[in-house]
Amino acid sequence: MLSLSRPTRSLTFGAVLLFATGSRAAVPDWVRTAAAEKLPTYDAETNAVVLLDEVIDTVTGPGEYVEHYRRIIKILRPEGREEAEFAVHLDSHEKLHSIHCWSIDRSGKEYELKDNDFMERGVVFGFELYNDLRLRTATCPAADPGSVVALEYEVQRRPFVAELVFGFQETIPIRHARIVLKLPVGWEYKTLWANGAPVQPVKSADGGWEWTLHDLAAIEREPMRPSTWALSTRLGLAYFSTGPSAANAGSWEALGRWYTQLTADRRRPTPELAEKVRQLTAGKSDFDGKARALASFLQSEVRYVAIEIGIGGYQPHPAADIFRARYGDCKDKATLLSSMLHEVGIDSEYVLISTYRGTVDPALPSPHFNHAILAIEVPRTADAEHYQAVVTGKSGKHYLIFDPTDPYTPLGDLRGDLQDSDGLLVVDGGGEIIHTPLARPETNLLSRIGHFRLATDGTLAGNIVESRSGDHAWRERASLMHANHQERSQQLERRLNRSLKGFTVQSSDIQQLDQLQQDLVLTFKFSTPAYAQVRDPLMLVRARVMGEKSIPLERKPRHFPFQFEGTSRETDMYEIDLPKEYVVDDVPDPVKVDMGFAMYQSKVEVIGSKLRYSREFVRRNVLIQPDRTEDLRKLEGIIGADEVAAVVLKRAQ
Repeated sequence: MLSLSRPTRSLTFGAVLLFATGSRAAVPDWVRTAAAEKLPTYDAETNAVVLLDEVIDTVTGPGEYVEHYRRIIKILRPEGREEAEFAVHLDSHEKLHSIHCWSIDRSGKEYELKDNDFMERGVVFGFELYNDLRLRTATCPAADPGSVVALEYEVQRRPFVAELVFGFQETIPIRHARIVLKLPVGWEYKTLWANGAPVQPVKSADGGWEWTLHDLAAIEREPMRPSTWALSTRLGLAYFSTGPSAANAGSWEALGRWYTQLTADRRRPTPELAEKVRQLTAGKSDFDGKARALASFLQSEVRYVAIEIGIGGYQPHPAADIFRARYGDCKDKATLLSSMLHEVGIDSEYVLISTYRGTVDPALPSPHFNHAILAIEVPRTADAEHYQAVVTGKSGKHYLIFDPTDPYTPLGDLRGDLQDSDGLLVVDGGGEIIHTPLARPETNLLSRIGHFRLATDGTLAGNIVESRSGDHAWRERASLMHANHQERSQQLERRLNRSLKGFTVQSSDIQQLDQLQQDLVLTFKFSTPAYAQVRDPLMLVRARVMGEKSIPLERKPRHFPFQFEGTSRETDMYEIDLPKEYVVDDVPDPVKVDMGFAMYQSKVEVIGSKLRYSREFVRRNVLIQPDRTEDLRKLEGIIGADEVAAVVLKRAQ
């Protein structure tokens, strides 16, 4: 997926340990002063603390500013050594004026790395073939517990959007954070805040505006929490010269207008493209048929390749070029599909969004997106309720939200990480914030039906038919679609290994793997010895054959919400033919619990010589707040106990 926003602060990457200078290091006074400050008492598991995080941005003109950055960290535990790995990112059109780092170890010995000690390298994220991002990296020496490390650099930046965004909190606590903005004479700024109360600035001695925060708590690495950026207190600074456009600066409307200008004429068709649309939609007379035919073409025939150079990190290629090359990144694929839809009379608009839920905040308009998808206008003659992923714009128009980059989710649905999220709908020459819908649990179904025979020695043999839709199908298709036979067999064995021991798979089959509109169906036949525990004259049989739904939870106090990718409905029904030598002596009690955010129920029935175990799990919410942690622990404990509960058989008299 395309990174629609470039980093605006220093990045932390692994780097090679470099040497310290042989002579006494010239540690500046601002580092010594911070290192001598008496610190509060921190939790024993705190790896490090940021003594100072300071950035001074001096705007020198339209599309240009100088960033002066300082960072000082005290390392408290061995795990904090990674905080001494520094990097500064540079686009090809940006200039690094200077960069240094210093360290003072616990004995007072000082070290220094200068400009030439920093290595330069390129970086390509996993979703890109190429970008023009460069890194200057180094690891500050003597990064051991008790040491203080510091970084300072100055860079000439050339942003594409006149807005600066700062996230104040990190996974370690911050003693002092300071932001300074300096503007040309006559320029103004607007502040935008998210996840925290606004802090009033003070006028600095050199004429700038200064925001200072103290003793910011760490955003701890709790399992299953939202991203750090989604939780951090954030400040946006939109800056501008006085003029007609100043009133809308720092707004979603302004961002939409900027992207409208950036994409102007990019969706213009060609005769070759129009002919392809005609071929693909031949015989299709309604909205659904035409839209599905074109969406399928983008998903299957246009490869995902990201090449980002300069403004190319934001601006799509022309539709004609994408069609001719048959590849592009997310904004390219959205552009081509929009152009093709227009040829059959269907309007569509860009949606800029993030795959990390919560990082786009309605209160803070900013270009911090990493993905581009499409809002397809649903005509009044079509039934909008037929689709799961529909939103209504301010105009009253219904839009079907679709990701042409995703090859495993059919038109009408969205995968989980794009649901229940805010995004920018670029419409009518401007923009508005929209919220994508959360799918109903029943649209994200995982159903297993199994039939087995139990032998007198405890061997269980039989088959399971597994049906998947929604995200359950998405994940499975993503792992199976391009796997060979051996890889598919290994995936099945790994799944069974979580529930069974010593099993043997006799056969397996996959149906409707490439038919996105249909449920994915997997059938597998296996046997497993010693499934039941024989303790003559008794036999203990676990009624739940496979499929773990309980998750382990720490007993520590919870500070942040639990975040799940999507809603879900999961059902299991297992029938076991019992050996005639045994009869049922005892069965577990039925289970039923409903916490609001999720529900679980199960029961064991005896039907003649069969055991029937059935259960249902429904997750209705994707965010569970910290104050419901005990309820979640209780639910998971009930599920875990039910999953290991055994039916007691005894030998017939």
